[in-house]
This record gives sequence, C-alpha cells and structure tokens, in this order.
Amino acid sequence: MRIGIDLPLRASPEPEVEIAAIEHRIAWVLAHPGTSAWLRSALEAALREDPVTITNDVEMLRHLLVPRSTAYAVLAATGETLFRSS
Repeated sequence: MRIGIDLPLRASPEPEVEIAAIEHRIAWVLAHPGTSAWLRSALEAALREDPVTITNDVEMLRHLLVPRSTAYAVLAATGETLFRSS
C-alpha cells in the first residue's frame, strides 16, 4: 500500500536551482549600468521583503502600470503627449 501525496512532475529545475538562477539574474540587472534607478531601487527593496508580499505587489503594479503605459504609448503614436516629469 502506498501512502503519500502525489506531486505533479516538474518541468523546471528544483526550487534551489531556480532560486540560484534568478538571484544571478537579479545581481546582473543590479550591476548593469543601463538599469534605471527606479528598477534598481525596486529590486533592492523587493529583496528585503517577503516573496508572497512582493508577488502581490508586482501583480498590483502590473494592473496599474501596464494599462497606463499602453495608453501613453498610444498617445505617443498619435503625436500627442501628456507626460509631465516632476
């Protein structure tokens, strides 16, 4: 008799391997001279937070900023601009 939980087969590497790979990519982005100050600051802050909280916050940013950026891109394509830098 078999007792236990059947886990789905993973197509990706073990979690430790995934974490090491993403940590390497984050370090690369943080070290890259072309990384914006905003992204660098966001990544550094995110590394100090709970991953679940960050996932929720990133999803909220996506829902707010992607449509905003898309709308600005449409305006730019038509030659209009509303962007104001402060």
